[in-house]
Amino acid sequence: MPKRSHGCFECRKRKVRCDETKPECMTCLRRGTKCPGYRPPQSFILHTFDKDSDRPGIIKEDEERYKYANHEEAQDHAQPVGDLSPSKARPLDAPLPRPVSQSAMDRVQFLSSFLSLYLPKWKGEVLTPPSAMMLYLPGLPSSKNVFSSALDAVSMAQLAVDNKNYPLIYRTRSTYGTALSVLLRAIMDPRDSLADETLLATYMLGLYEIFVGVTGGHGFFYHVQGLLHLLRLRGPASIKSQMAVDVFHGVRYNSLSIGYRMRKASILDTPEWLAVTAKSAKNDPYVSLIDIAISIPRLLERTDKLARAQAPPEDFEKLIYDSQIVADRAFEWLAKFETDGPLFWRVPIDDMEGFLKQFNDRTFDPVFQFKTFATFTTLINYWMAMLILRSNTFGLLRKFRKLEPKQLFLWDRELSGYADSICRTVPYGCRPSSGYCGRFGTLTPLVVAKKYYEAKKAEREIAWCDMVYFGKNVPGLYSPPPETNKGIVRHVQNSTRYIL
Repeated sequence: MPKRSHGCFECRKRKVRCDETKPECMTCLRRGTKCPGYRPPQSFILHTFDKDSDRPGIIKEDEERYKYANHEEAQDHAQPVGDLSPSKARPLDAPLPRPVSQSAMDRVQFLSSFLSLYLPKWKGEVLTPPSAMMLYLPGLPSSKNVFSSALDAVSMAQLAVDNKNYPLIYRTRSTYGTALSVLLRAIMDPRDSLADETLLATYMLGLYEIFVGVTGGHGFFYHVQGLLHLLRLRGPASIKSQMAVDVFHGVRYNSLSIGYRMRKASILDTPEWLAVTAKSAKNDPYVSLIDIAISIPRLLERTDKLARAQAPPEDFEKLIYDSQIVADRAFEWLAKFETDGPLFWRVPIDDMEGFLKQFNDRTFDPVFQFKTFATFTTLINYWMAMLILRSNTFGLLRKFRKLEPKQLFLWDRELSGYADSICRTVPYGCRPSSGYCGRFGTLTPLVVAKKYYEAKKAEREIAWCDMVYFGKNVPGLYSPPPETNKGIVRHVQNSTRYIL
């Protein structure tokens, strides 16, 4: 009698060797398919008896009933297991309550791990809107499959990257593919495409691309473009609920990051979209700063268009004038933001927990300590925006005006100050207690600072930016790939390199 195969149903069907990893085999996960699982170790053999024969006949075992047993979804209206007092006793013929499925328990576990790893570790910390939005995730109803499937993919991806769990990274590809399929169906539905949950799901899947990335980095760009398309379909008047407003803040930051990189404007700098944040900008310095910074990509786009068209000097003079207006608004914003005094102070780099253990380099020492996490996020975005804006303006002035040596010195000091402030801020965001949102908040500013130092040929500062950007504070995401897993981590590095 031949030996009974113990492989999963899919490997047995394809007649390939199965590594028999439980609950899902690695062969299926590497192919990006959902593993259907295994036949139970013990099962009943069914017999039938023929009245004309004394020997029983064997009915072939129906193995279909065992497939995907480990993927069974929780029912929306499962009966809770409660108090069975005599007055509430269940009739003998009543259906048994369904137990909570493994997938539902995994979802709770992944979400809990996601929040603890993604957000700063201090309770009651002041957060900017894109980070604060994550606090609402546990309270959102999971009735919308488009949201729950996206949340599963992102939570699993962060856990996989944090633990360098490459089998789990393989598994996230299947989860991500499922979430994309659900999102596509939602977008094609006229009603679901305008739902807040669809907007949130698209934003979360863009975050997945930052963690892992399965499309060589293009996925993040396409998700942001998809978000802008959904916003265009909805219109500014549709941003009413707190969920939609918070997602809108996140979309603006992602769109701004791409705008800096691509030197292209988006619809979000138009008056009708700026009106969406007009109320919150009065009380939130971060929102009012983004209201100013969102206009910078259009200035960069105008610069490139005028240069290609070889426009007359007067057109460039108008561009310089408009750029100065935006800069004056930013200077005024900073003066108001610091009305009550300095919001950060200098400390030895040794005070930044774990930084020197990861990066034994004192190029920037001392560094900045901030009153709140929101202050850190807001100011690093201010210095980044000003370095981009003022560098572009300085380039125009050097081309179309004759600058005196004193003016050149003042410009150099201003631009160097922005780059230096960014680098002295980065260690604060790289601490383990700052979470992934702190680490991700330093990436685009680091690239902007590095480009400035490249223009100045400051080799030491360039090396520092590279070291921290590809450092070990986010294990497996930016560090050099181990020999046995080069393909996976190169995928991740290429994704982030494209985004930023």
